[in-house]
Amino acid sequence: MSRRVHAVLATALLAALPVLAQASGPALRAEGFGSSDSDGNDVWRASLGWDVSRRDIEHWWGMRVEHARFSGTGWDHQEQRLFVRAAGGEGGWRWQGEAGSNGHDLLGSASVYSTDEKRKEFFLERDVLETRQGVGQGLVHTFAGAAIDWPLSGRWTATGLAGLQDFGGANLRRHLRANLVYALVPEQGLSLQLRLRQFNDSDPGEADYFAPGRYRQALGVVSVRRFFGGGYQLRATAGYGRQDFTGVGSQPSRLLELDFQTPKDRGHFLRVVAGYSDAPGNGASQGAGYRYRYARVEGVWAF
Repeated sequence: MSRRVHAVLATALLAALPVLAQASGPALRAEGFGSSDSDGNDVWRASLGWDVSRRDIEHWWGMRVEHARFSGTGWDHQEQRLFVRAAGGEGGWRWQGEAGSNGHDLLGSASVYSTDEKRKEFFLERDVLETRQGVGQGLVHTFAGAAIDWPLSGRWTATGLAGLQDFGGANLRRHLRANLVYALVPEQGLSLQLRLRQFNDSDPGEADYFAPGRYRQALGVVSVRRFFGGGYQLRATAGYGRQDFTGVGSQPSRLLELDFQTPKDRGHFLRVVAGYSDAPGNGASQGAGYRYRYARVEGVWAF
């Protein structure tokens, strides 16, 4: 299923290049990502990209090369990847995607979304499974779904997401997420949020990734976003709640994230995100007592 979809995505991106080439000016991109968890697993990604043509932050096309390293106690895996990527769209819809390979598997992502008040998004993501058995057996997970933002009033907003995730084996995971956001002090960028998520595995315990059968989480979140210096943005998010999954009772759940961005309407752009969570992700092998730390850097320089 996923291989066919990504073949279509790659064909669509290549077909769109002549149109996107009408955009003006190239740009250089540099991206980095690092994470570590309490299971002893580390993930490092570094990529360098070149936008052949770039009109603005929503219209460009180019390519990137990436070096990825996944490691843990007693194992280490490294690979190189090459992607073609593009973004565009007119009117009320935008799209963005990339398709590439690590030499063995077709990897990439795609997103199509509306720009109206009730934002709708359809997305697809495909990447290697970042565990010892995952990289050893060449497992690739594919996540596809849809999301919507629904303004309820001047201060209340609801969001929802539904998706399916395939791990390259027998397990098919069903995802449901919902957020309720209240703008407590809009002029100060202060909001209160209730975040709910649940997933269910059709084949629990497959391979060495966290697949308990059923997982649930509820978080109360405080978020502050401030603008300063002519468009610079700083956002801080903290959450606390409960989580439970098959075989383990309710336990605390925490979230902390800092996000810094420079103005997007200039010839350069920088974003730095760092955070902590104890919600098990795709690379986790256990749930109880799990901790996850991550950092992401993205820079764009137009010529």
